[in-house]
Amino acid sequence: MRKTIGPAFMAAACAVIAACAQPAPIQPLPPGPTPDEVADYARAQTRYRSGLTSGNGDLVAQATNTFSLISSEILSRQDPSLFDARLLCDRYRVSGPHNGQDLQSAYETQFVQDCQRVDGRYNQGTTAIRRDLEARIISTDRAIVAQAGVGQR
Repeated sequence: MRKTIGPAFMAAACAVIAACAQPAPIQPLPPGPTPDEVADYARAQTRYRSGLTSGNGDLVAQATNTFSLISSEILSRQDPSLFDARLLCDRYRVSGPHNGQDLQSAYETQFVQDCQRVDGRYNQGTTAIRRDLEARIISTDRAIVAQAGVGQR
């Protein structure tokens, strides 16, 4: 009597083979802003302006936080070492000096100075990213307005 391979066995074999297959590689994000980040930034600009107009400080604060998060995310891709250094400096500022007399050692003084330089570079980087995002948004807005104007003639 000859045994045949049943459909249940074939389905199980296919499942095992599929589980062993290599997953598709994850594509890294580009160093610049993604279209979603530009759109999120534009929405935050709208909320920011609305908050200023209405006097809603919470809306202004949320939009400002969004500006910061988006520019920080983009900088983390463009300059990962600067981003990591900023995180380290932030962690140090939270924990503070660790000697018992609350006096900074020469090492800690140098570290603080280095962190000040990191903060300066980080702020320059995020400011440049924000300007780039704003320029992209303005360019897109102008193109939309120009396109709408073409149909009116």
